[in-house]
Amino acid sequence: MHQLRSALVLGVTILVSACSSSGPGSASGPPGTGSGDGASVHEAGAGSGATSSGATAGGLASGGSAGTRIGGSGGGGSGASGGGGATSGGRADASDAASASDASGLGATIDGAAVSAWPVVNDYGARGPLMTQRDINIGPRAAYDIFRPTTLGPSPRKNPIISWANGTLFGIDRYQMLLDHWASHGFVVIAAHSQSTAGGTTHKEGIDWLVAENGRTASIYFGLLDTGAIGAAGHSQGGGATIAAGSNKPGPTGIVATLPLMPILSFETDKTIVTRQTAPMFNINATMDTRDPTGAVANQIYDGSNRELVQAAFIGIHEDAMSAAMHSPTLAWFRLHLMGDDRAKAMFYPDKMCGLCQDPAWKQVRYKNTP
Repeated sequence: MHQLRSALVLGVTILVSACSSSGPGSASGPPGTGSGDGASVHEAGAGSGATSSGATAGGLASGGSAGTRIGGSGGGGSGASGGGGATSGGRADASDAASASDASGLGATIDGAAVSAWPVVNDYGARGPLMTQRDINIGPRAAYDIFRPTTLGPSPRKNPIISWANGTLFGIDRYQMLLDHWASHGFVVIAAHSQSTAGGTTHKEGIDWLVAENGRTASIYFGLLDTGAIGAAGHSQGGGATIAAGSNKPGPTGIVATLPLMPILSFETDKTIVTRQTAPMFNINATMDTRDPTGAVANQIYDGSNRELVQAAFIGIHEDAMSAAMHSPTLAWFRLHLMGDDRAKAMFYPDKMCGLCQDPAWKQVRYKNTP
C-alpha cells in the first residue's frame, strides 16, 4: 500500500509539471507566432500601402489575397495569393517583409510625426517597397491611366509626378511593368491612352490635371503630390513628345527632368525643340533600332542639346523600351532629379566609372553640359 501511494504521488507530480511547462506564454511554445501581424503593422505605420489584410512591400504578408494590381482598378492580373512578395506577383513571408521594411528605412516613419525621406534603394532594378494600383480611364476626358502607390504620402512626404507618352504602335499595357516599377518606389505616373502624342500636349494635359487635383480638397491627391518635382518620359513618338515637353512648347511649366527612350523626331513639326530644352535629359537609344539605323536621331539630340544630357545606347532594339533592363537606370534618373537621391548619381557619373559605363549591356555613354 505504501508503494502504491508513492507511485500515485509521483504520477501527479509529473503531470502537474508537464502542464505548467506547456501553458500559454511558455518559452517552449511554437516560435514566430503572430509575426505576420507584426510585419503588417510595421508597414502600415510607414505609409507603404499596407492594408489590414497584411499587404507589405509590393505584395502580401502571409494570409493575404491579392498582389500588385495591374490591368485595371481593382483587378489583379499579376497578383499573388497566399503570401506577398517584394516583386510583382512574387512571394515572401512576413519575416521577408519586415526585413525589407527595416532595410529601406520605412520603420523610421511609424510615429507619423516625422515622416522620413523616401526609402534608400540599393538595387534600382528591384521592385520598390510600396504596393501599387492602376486607376484606369481617369484624368482629362477619362483618357489616361494612373499607376501609383496604393497609399500616397504619408504627409508631409509628397509623391513626385511622372507623365508618360506612348509610342505610335504601342498601348499603355506594353509599358505597364516599367510604369508600375516607378510607382512602387513612390512616383505617381499618369499615362495617356493616345498613341499620337507628338508636340507634348498629352504631357501637359496630364500633368496640369494632377497639379489641379493636388489643390482640390475632395481629391485623393490633395496636398500629397510634389508639384515641384515633375518628370516626363516616353517611347518612340512619345520620346519625341517628351523632348517637346522639355522645350516647354507646349509642355508643362516646372518640368524638372526628361527621359526619352528610343525617340523619333519625325512626328514633331517644331524642329527646334532639341535646342531649347529646359530640363536635364537622359536619352536612351538602341544599337539595333530600325527606326534610327544610322544613329542620326541620337546624334541630332546630342549635337543640339543645350542642357545637361546623359545619352546611352542599349545593346538591343527599338522595342527594348519595354525590357526589364530599363527599370534600373530610368528609376535612378528620376530618383536623382525628383527625389534628391544623390546615390543614384553613380549610375551616370563619372565618365567611364559610372554604373552604365561598366555594364556590358550598354555602350557609348556620353555627356553634354554636365553639372
